[in-house]
Amino acid sequence: MESSNSFLFISLLSLAIICIIYCRKKLSYWSSRGIEQLPAPHWLFGHYKEGILFQASPGWHLGQLYKQAPRDAPLVGFYIFHKPCLLLKDPKIIKQILIKDFNKFPDRHFAGNTQKDSIGLRNLFAVRGKDWKYMKQKMGPVLNKSFRQMLPLMTEAGEPMLRHIDLNKGKELDVQDLVYKSTADLIASVAMGTKIDSFSDPNGELPRRMSEYFYSFERMLALVSVFFMPDAVDSIIGSLLFFKSHFIRKVFWTAMEERKTSGEERGDFVDFAKKMQNEPQSPYEFSGDNLIHQAGTFFSGFESSAATAAFTLMQLARNRSIQERARADVQRAVQKHGWTYEAFVDMRYLQQCLQETMRIHPQVSTLDRVGREDYQIPNTNITIKKGTAVYISIYGLHEDPQHFADPGTFDPGRFDQGRGIPEAYMPFGAGPRMCLGMKIGYLHAKVATAMVLASYGVYQKLEERLILDPRSTFTAASEGLKLRFRKLDDKARIPL
Repeated sequence: MESSNSFLFISLLSLAIICIIYCRKKLSYWSSRGIEQLPAPHWLFGHYKEGILFQASPGWHLGQLYKQAPRDAPLVGFYIFHKPCLLLKDPKIIKQILIKDFNKFPDRHFAGNTQKDSIGLRNLFAVRGKDWKYMKQKMGPVLNKSFRQMLPLMTEAGEPMLRHIDLNKGKELDVQDLVYKSTADLIASVAMGTKIDSFSDPNGELPRRMSEYFYSFERMLALVSVFFMPDAVDSIIGSLLFFKSHFIRKVFWTAMEERKTSGEERGDFVDFAKKMQNEPQSPYEFSGDNLIHQAGTFFSGFESSAATAAFTLMQLARNRSIQERARADVQRAVQKHGWTYEAFVDMRYLQQCLQETMRIHPQVSTLDRVGREDYQIPNTNITIKKGTAVYISIYGLHEDPQHFADPGTFDPGRFDQGRGIPEAYMPFGAGPRMCLGMKIGYLHAKVATAMVLASYGVYQKLEERLILDPRSTFTAASEGLKLRFRKLDDKARIPL
């Protein structure tokens, strides 16, 4: 019996020693190559324990790793589990990789290699290679030219939100939830050609499904996995993580059939999908589920612009003088142009407020790339091996006092005309894979923000500490953004 116990003890001790040696070797990859790495990696989770265990918002946590790196280091090595990754800090190196040497880093590390079926992956955001080039060519006009036609759909989706605020004026409301509900109606209208009202019918099947899209733990787990642990997505369990889109598929194809029968045109994605089905296509076919994947572009795109609008309203509630100036900007533009596309283009100060919100609360807070070949960073002796995951923290860049003075202060004046915008500012990314939906995103965020400012003053009783949702790869408040809305008197209101 004693010999059996001794054998078991020696076996466990040997296993522990082997494990320690393995971990030390794996977690010294960067230092062994003469590249500075962040200190004290966890033996299992590397430097990403808080993000993996949902103890901190994943993008924000990467920003904290950025701050741990030496101030003047152009890059630093770190580990997600035992996988060696690089965190780039120098904007010049970042632009070199994202723009000048894009052909060597054309793909996101995001989502792994197999590009499994999910709304949000098989579209411009994550797809790779020739499919991406072709998709960009076809989807570009939809995202960059048709948003004028989508403006009436945006204002229409905002009206139930205003009615809900009016019915509950004086009460503390979660502006994040309000804008998300309005955006669910917009996504249903633009991406699926279907009208819903998430305020009057929150328990309807499609509103419930859209709410699950924004809030379900399953989807948030999937997003964290595809951003930071794509190998898990490539595994056999990957498809179990994704948002279940069966009902959304049914709604989309019903709308497609009805549109073919009626011949109606609304300026939405369904119109585009119907047209694309009848055109020759190669190498990517816009048919079947591939059309659903492209609709997913609007899901994630409008989600990020909705959150930008919500965080902007929170910042305006905290900064009353800036709020009044933003409202005056809306008033001036509407008096000159009416509630038209030209008016929203002319809301220059409101645009600056949105830009500053995206600096402090970047929605896509992490950029990533993976090299197709070994790559030596120009003017250095540093070589990035093929297949190495390269990350860029937008939180880190936007909160770095080397790039933005007093970075914790909300100051739209940073974006005054004539003032140079630091090259570290990149809320939409940079280079050929820069977000094609930037214009439509700005428009949606402006519409949602301006419609509220036109009728209501926004207030925050106490400037509550903002807690970011640790489950969300996008920037979201875990406990909502609680504001009070006070209806403006008739002289101050801007008629819709």
